[in-house]
Amino acid sequence: MKRKQFAPFSALIFSAVWLLLFIAGRDRLFRDPGTFFHTAAGERLLATGQFIHQDHYSFTRFGEPWIAQQWLGEIIMAVIHRIAGLDGLLTVTVSLIALLWSGLALRIERSGMNLAMGSLILALALAASSHHLHVRPHILTILFMTLVYSRLCDVESGRKSMAALLWLIPVFIIWANIHGGVLGGIFTLLVAATGWTLARLLGLKSPLSDRRSLTVLWIVTFLGFASPLVNPYGLKLPLTWMEIMGSDAVSELIQEHASVLTLLRQGDMTSYVTIFVILSLGLFYLALLAGTKRHDWRFTWFIPMVWFLLSLSRIRHAPLFAVMAVVAIAEIFPCCRWVQMLGERGLVTFRLRETVRERLGGVVVILPAVVMGIALVAFHGSAQLPSSGQKWVKLDGTHWPTEILPELQAIENSLPRGTPIFNDMLFGGFLICHTPGLRVFIDDRCELYGDELITKYVKAERTDFEAWLEAYRFDLAILTADSNYSKYFEGNPDWRVVKSCPAAVLYRKIAVRNR
Repeated sequence: MKRKQFAPFSALIFSAVWLLLFIAGRDRLFRDPGTFFHTAAGERLLATGQFIHQDHYSFTRFGEPWIAQQWLGEIIMAVIHRIAGLDGLLTVTVSLIALLWSGLALRIERSGMNLAMGSLILALALAASSHHLHVRPHILTILFMTLVYSRLCDVESGRKSMAALLWLIPVFIIWANIHGGVLGGIFTLLVAATGWTLARLLGLKSPLSDRRSLTVLWIVTFLGFASPLVNPYGLKLPLTWMEIMGSDAVSELIQEHASVLTLLRQGDMTSYVTIFVILSLGLFYLALLAGTKRHDWRFTWFIPMVWFLLSLSRIRHAPLFAVMAVVAIAEIFPCCRWVQMLGERGLVTFRLRETVRERLGGVVVILPAVVMGIALVAFHGSAQLPSSGQKWVKLDGTHWPTEILPELQAIENSLPRGTPIFNDMLFGGFLICHTPGLRVFIDDRCELYGDELITKYVKAERTDFEAWLEAYRFDLAILTADSNYSKYFEGNPDWRVVKSCPAAVLYRKIAVRNR
């Protein structure tokens, strides 16, 4: 007799993930400067009603060509911020992540996997992704990638027809205007299309049963490649993505773009945990795959292996591998011979449950909308509060210069608009959002600053700093507590400390030059 559940597994996972991230994320999900920059860029897009084609935020690249490559995601962030401030951004971000994990939980439940083991797999995937869970458009790339890969698995398993792939085209178009991660989705589609086509030509098992399905598949693939061109910037948008991906400075110096070997060499302890979890999840996935019979293989089962290797080359791909691995594990688990053997020998953990095939229950569909709606209503009015004084979000004062912000804003109001301020890269987006009257030295728009400036910034050599000081004549500087540039300001009689806090030190030149 089938045991009645107290609540759907997916609803329980949604609730657990939502509460965990809502509590832990009030400060930890706001540690990326992109959160502030994307919101500020979205506000500019809304205020002016025009697309951005040049830099307005820095003094080193002011007026040079630059496009808001994540413009749609930035507008969405700005609208949410206008409604409920940073509290609203946290609510929507946490709700999207929890909704994604509840969808993964549904696939786990339908596989017949023991729910305790399924919970462990979902926890590993969340841990592998935690390094990159921030309030920014990249969250939607993780969500869209899961949708794309899940649909490919459904088509190959026969649960969906080849025509069901047509809906990927509008998804790719929307995705391309939100985040450049759409390239990963298109690449995944191409890998599947190539594998299915080769399998059909070689007489192997393939979902391409006739010429019509083959034609539909390659039409979708072709339109998928063309979809990123449907944007207000045309060819400039994909070219910007390629420029970022091809940058040597970005891959070597920016942590989230770095390889596993680079992170291990740098000795970042949080990266050790991420790498351990990725390897654990990857080994379980590979063990399941190795335990299946060849005639049961499906080509989509091997695609996460590609993303496993990509996550080792760039750690930012780890969340994409993690969610795809969960989908693949749910597909492979019932077909694995050693799972079946252990289940038959009485190990409850590996005994297959009765699979669930019914439609989504009302609680699974309604719960996310109700929770997010209630939270947004509760946080209405947060938009009128300072970012450091939100109803729930608490910016980490050891990471962001929140204690210095009042003095910094007072200086901003006393100086001409466009006054330059030298800053560490971490603070670029924060300053752009909170002190728009100042122009920053650098922020994390790597495609704007180029490899040469980024490399010089990281090396922090005196000759480069003195050249910048002479060229731009800045009289303000804000540095992280452990900045490599502190040695040029400490003990220098031309500069005085305005205020310091655990996160930063604000300097001002004593003899202000005439502008």
